[in-house]
Amino acid sequence: MIISCSQEDDLSDIKSSSLIKPNFLSKEVKYDCIFNKDASLNRLEAFIPNFVNKINKTIKDPNIEFLFNQQEIVNSFTILYSAIEKNFNSDGVSNLLIEEGIDRIANCNFNNNESMLSARLQLDDEDLNLKTFEVEILKCRFNDGFNYGSFAIEVDTFFNIVRKKNIDYFAKFLQTNDSHPAFVWMNYIGSAEDKEVLYNDWLNNEDSSAIQNAFNIQAKCESSMAYKGYKVL
Repeated sequence: MIISCSQEDDLSDIKSSSLIKPNFLSKEVKYDCIFNKDASLNRLEAFIPNFVNKINKTIKDPNIEFLFNQQEIVNSFTILYSAIEKNFNSDGVSNLLIEEGIDRIANCNFNNNESMLSARLQLDDEDLNLKTFEVEILKCRFNDGFNYGSFAIEVDTFFNIVRKKNIDYFAKFLQTNDSHPAFVWMNYIGSAEDKEVLYNDWLNNEDSSAIQNAFNIQAKCESSMAYKGYKVL
């Protein structure tokens, strides 16, 4: 009887959690770029204002971020474009980047850039508008029997810890669709100082190992990538 009830409860929990869906409000695509040998950050910095001016005239309500790897020598960067679904125009952004001459600065991958649905997860109702930030990107996959609904419970527990730190933070959850097991998790942190506060406390918090274990049971993630980010639109 105990085993039978337990199995039914587990099945019920899975069915219930599958009803909880991410609040996808936008779509997002990223372009990974590697600097040409004769190019530099200065040339990219000169490129950005003209690109921003043109995209504002041709694409409706775009959000554009530039991410730079956190290595001693910056040899690559990533461009993130997002917009609400009805305004999303990744082909227009790709074409504009090419027309404005991004190829003279870097080799960007415009092929196989699958757009993803994006949900923004915030600590409270205040919509943070960070112009510069630290960002961490993790590519993950739900284990069998788990989904966003079961995962969201652990996210709430994690957010309760972060709220106590008085730092600027939000996250993004991205999927190709809400039934696909693969997803991307992005941590947005207001500054290097905020990042240090969050990570140091995470290592020393007695609840962190339990939360991490719960995450690991539900999903597997590749090694994270850290960037310095700038919002230009």
